[in-house]
Amino acid sequence: MATPQAPQSIPMMPMASTAPESRKLTAGYGASWWGEGWRIFAAAPGTWIGIILILFVLMFLMLLVPFIGGIAQTLLMPVFAGGVMLGCQALARGEPLRIGHLFDGFGSGRFGALVILGLVILAASIVLGLIVVAIIFATIGIAGLSTLAAFSDPTQLNMDMLMTSGLAFLLTFLVGFVGASLIAMAYWFAPALVVLNGEEPIAAMRKSFRASWRNLGAVFVYGLLYIGLAILATLPFGLGWLVLAPMIAGSCYAGWRTVFS
Repeated sequence: MATPQAPQSIPMMPMASTAPESRKLTAGYGASWWGEGWRIFAAAPGTWIGIILILFVLMFLMLLVPFIGGIAQTLLMPVFAGGVMLGCQALARGEPLRIGHLFDGFGSGRFGALVILGLVILAASIVLGLIVVAIIFATIGIAGLSTLAAFSDPTQLNMDMLMTSGLAFLLTFLVGFVGASLIAMAYWFAPALVVLNGEEPIAAMRKSFRASWRNLGAVFVYGLLYIGLAILATLPFGLGWLVLAPMIAGSCYAGWRTVFS
């Protein structure tokens, strides 16, 4: 059986001690990252599907453990992501992708740094959740005051409540969306920076955020295409995620390669 070869458009990237300053790319790169992601998947489709199936099973089993399961999932996801980045790097070097690459983050010498990434993401998510809950409680309080103020005129009661609830929902959604986007920008390149460039976790998240911010056009195009691909992947009973998940990993690697090369 022939050894799967790396996609021709992805040259071998040497291990660096630290990442260089991020490049500013055109918006079209957001689409090209998906193209690279497909080529990386196509280089070893069977192995990629095996990796994703094992990862899905592990994530499901963690969720079965009360309370600490979700925490463990958040802490270990960057470790698995780091291993997957090492798998993408192996393909770029012309080496075969292995199922074991999924677990290489545990033995790469960067396990602690990857777990810290997960810890920071967990803390940021908790803070964002508290902010969203505070906004909900604040808007509920406003809604209550609106109800009392409109009590003397029953014809205005429903409309007031409807408008207040609509504004509360919109504000909560916007805060949650912006907060989640900022966290995602700080995390996106971080696992690759940690395992492929030897960056420390906080420095990796700073570089990831700066790179994402400098390339908002490409990130926006990438995100729009992700929404469409995610919908398509979900339609056939979610089976499309066996292809889309490896493409996401490959696109993250391609993004790291083009932004930090």
